[in-house]
Amino acid sequence: MECVSEIPQRGPEGLAADSAKSITLLDIGMVEDGHRASYVSFLSSLFPLERMGFCRRAVFSRRPVLVPMVEESFLIYAATAVIRSLMGRSTAGLLFRPLPALYGNGVRLKAKYLLLALLRRFPRVTTLTILPFEVEPRFAEIADDWIHDPQLWDLEEQKRQSAPPSTPGLLNQLHASAGGRPICMAIGRQDRSKGFDWFCRLFAENLRLRESVLFAFGGKVSQDLAAPLESFTRSGGFGCNRFVSDDELMQLYSGADLVWCAYDASYDQASGIFGRAVQLGIPVVVRKGALIHRQCLREGIPCVAIGTADHDWESLSHIPPREPRAVVLARTRRMRDESLQTLHKALDLRR
Repeated sequence: MECVSEIPQRGPEGLAADSAKSITLLDIGMVEDGHRASYVSFLSSLFPLERMGFCRRAVFSRRPVLVPMVEESFLIYAATAVIRSLMGRSTAGLLFRPLPALYGNGVRLKAKYLLLALLRRFPRVTTLTILPFEVEPRFAEIADDWIHDPQLWDLEEQKRQSAPPSTPGLLNQLHASAGGRPICMAIGRQDRSKGFDWFCRLFAENLRLRESVLFAFGGKVSQDLAAPLESFTRSGGFGCNRFVSDDELMQLYSGADLVWCAYDASYDQASGIFGRAVQLGIPVVVRKGALIHRQCLREGIPCVAIGTADHDWESLSHIPPREPRAVVLARTRRMRDESLQTLHKALDLRR
């Protein structure tokens, strides 16, 4: 991959954009889309950085190297980290999906576990999960430390917007459909991994739930869920089965009393939808025992935890209130400060 660099920037923490404190962002295999561009932009607000693809200059950079998503090209991350360790240079990588390496049965996943465990023995190599070790103590077998998922504290860095959406058309439709009922909202792309089939089934099969709560979603639905979607729509659920703009996404959050994060067991990981809801003080629906459920318990985040038991849906009729803004901001700032402290340590940066 050809080297691509960007001009270092000054972040909100007051870091000077000089070579002594800048880092190399090793962008290995990341697909350039809106989410990734936003992620890289956020990282550049934290550190003066030079973004590069995988190349000799990046591997041998004298500056600390940060790999923003280890899973995108794990072998390149491992090889780069080992080479740089032997030269006495620092490398850190963010591990988004640690559970497959811990509990997977295939040869590839077992090899990944062994390599991650081996990397812990190398000096100046720091693999970081984006969930606390408390929610899964076995993370410590394959990672050196952890930060909070950036999507739990990035809105603070982007000067959180409190103004209402500029064109509230979707929000008006949502409120009209609710007729005074609280709204449980599923946001973004909808498929089985996001628990959308469960979401549809709960609403369609429970009359008392439909009478007390409106289920609604905004985002494109996977084609293999046409049947559950049809049943959901017939039962009076609110749907916007298409791509939704950033402004419309904020309308969906604004109208939600509860955000659906009860994802399938195959998607047991940090979630951007979850992070946004938490930063906005909106209670969340989580699957009992999931990592984000454990995180809610750890952080005191208001949630409704449901399982597959027949009557678990009844708890959805008892929605906790939104968190006070002061509580949300205090948590967000603490998560930011804790995460930045860990990142600075991993990258050998002086604050």
